[in-house]
Amino acid sequence: MVLISIRNKYQNSNNKHLLLVVTIIIGVFIIVSLLDQTSLLFNFGKVNTNNEQKQSSTTIMSAEDREEISQKIVVVTTTYYPDISDIRFNLAIDLCKLANKNNIHLIIVDDSPNHNQVATKFLQTGGYIHVYQQDKEKFIGKGGALRQSIAMAVTLLRDNNNDRGDALNNAVICFTEPEKVDLLNHIHLIAKPILDGETDVVIPKRNDELFKQTYPIEQYHSESFGNYHFNLLAKQLPAEGFQSEGAKSIDWLFGPFVLKASLSRSWLMYEGSSWDAQIIPYVRGVRDNNWRITSITVDFRHPKVMKEQEEGSSAFTKKRLMQLNLLFDLLGDKELTIVDTSTK
Repeated sequence: MVLISIRNKYQNSNNKHLLLVVTIIIGVFIIVSLLDQTSLLFNFGKVNTNNEQKQSSTTIMSAEDREEISQKIVVVTTTYYPDISDIRFNLAIDLCKLANKNNIHLIIVDDSPNHNQVATKFLQTGGYIHVYQQDKEKFIGKGGALRQSIAMAVTLLRDNNNDRGDALNNAVICFTEPEKVDLLNHIHLIAKPILDGETDVVIPKRNDELFKQTYPIEQYHSESFGNYHFNLLAKQLPAEGFQSEGAKSIDWLFGPFVLKASLSRSWLMYEGSSWDAQIIPYVRGVRDNNWRITSITVDFRHPKVMKEQEEGSSAFTKKRLMQLNLLFDLLGDKELTIVDTSTK
């Protein structure tokens, strides 16, 4: 239509050359535009295909396989809420609902001042939820709550299995923070390699694009830096487990980990009271006892409300720095660094 209009405008004029030039320019413009649209459609198709491939890696299991794996998983977490208006409490409720939906037992060790109210809300979500008040005389701090939750998971696995001797060899325990709700959508993927006998510990790794998109930007940068540092140190260790292909890029600061339940004693015997209690037991297992460790990338999406609350907050950037300082010492310097005794 554009070409016809231009031709009609100029066909009675003497400027035939101008008509020809304008026609050619408009024609080239239309062709280029059509090519751009075709390219866009082609690329869009490619993006969709890639997304489908990524998604299929987490949904390839049959419902029967997922149900069989669910019966061999216990998820543990620890909680503390000043009151139930905390946005993290609502996320913990979502975690409970998803655990029930997947028929996965979830053990919660809680230290909230209003424990009874919190516990009641959790238990109301379904029958796969088990809530215990933290025993602060025996289990001190964040690390102590983790140990108590793992101890309760071991008891549950044994009680639910008639063959008590084999209960822990054919089961996994997964720790996650309660606000990391989406992890349960990937739980079968990260548990399967252990149940198949391929590895002893799995550390899920965040898809970097989603990590950057869904986390507070300060947290993305601080944890990426920390992960880079710890991976550099781990590569220098002679331990075969850290040299394997599946352990070359561990997401140390993500938080969640999955262990073969029969190895739980390593966590129960470690006395750390903070984030180190999650990580150092598996570092010692790989370094000193030849455990196999595997990193598996998951398309994890952090809750939007967490990003909105924490991004741009100096209080949370200070918390990130404190976490790095603690782990650079307890994990980096004391566990992952080779001490050179030749100069002493």
